[in-house]
Amino acid sequence: MISELDQFKTQGFFVARGLLDRECIEKVRHSLAKTFSDQLPETSIDSEGIDHFDLMLTLFQKHPDRYKKIAGALWRKLDVYQILHEPRIIKFLQEKFFWRDIFVPGGQVVHIMATELRIPDGYFGLSPHQDFPSVQGSLDGVIVWLPLVNVDRNNFPLELIPASHRQGILPVDDQGPSAWEVRSDQYQEEDFTPVEVDVGDVVFMSMFTVHRSSVNGTTGLVRIAVSTRFDNADEDTFIERCYPSAYVRDVHRDQYFQNFPTMGQVEKVFQIDKK
Repeated sequence: MISELDQFKTQGFFVARGLLDRECIEKVRHSLAKTFSDQLPETSIDSEGIDHFDLMLTLFQKHPDRYKKIAGALWRKLDVYQILHEPRIIKFLQEKFFWRDIFVPGGQVVHIMATELRIPDGYFGLSPHQDFPSVQGSLDGVIVWLPLVNVDRNNFPLELIPASHRQGILPVDDQGPSAWEVRSDQYQEEDFTPVEVDVGDVVFMSMFTVHRSSVNGTTGLVRIAVSTRFDNADEDTFIERCYPSAYVRDVHRDQYFQNFPTMGQVEKVFQIDKK
């Protein structure tokens, strides 16, 4: 029987079926729903009693600018961080891929795909690309991608080209608007395979594997997934290159909101409740 690592090395990805339980995924779904609900104080919507898609759609329709800000902030939620660094995921890397020492090159990503939530001239999935150029870490580095909802062919699945990781870094369309897109003459449409997964499944994918977001989805469905990357600190070239990362840590020191906070707002936060 072929091992998980051998399948990963051969195909450029491996799907660990049922690695996580539904309860821990549901916790993240409720956390994201609460964040959208907190932006809708003028409505009677209860994040505990309504589907997360309705909350997102309501905010998108009522306050599109706020929706975009919230969608861009979700990756920083602790619940998102914790599910992507769940002990069972780390244990899988250690026991199945035999990693002993791990680097985390960047942050988390929350992927939202729905026809009704498409931002005009904005994000709606990513075209064919490889992740290594945007990480530049260990050669055996891994993308961890997991769905918060069941994903089939009709719900904007992740699509990838099996065994494409063996070709190394492919030429990109440096003349187009997105310089990271793999050049179209490097693949055929029929090369792509949709990855159909259920809640609890976890996809482990090579950073060299060509992949994209499908733009095919049924009206009324939303695909929410989260992802992050891991580097193997014992990979020879990673050690030789002194553990590089394409991610740059920076601090925005100019104030986003002038004259904020006021002294009164600070006092309110630290006021002791009298019981």
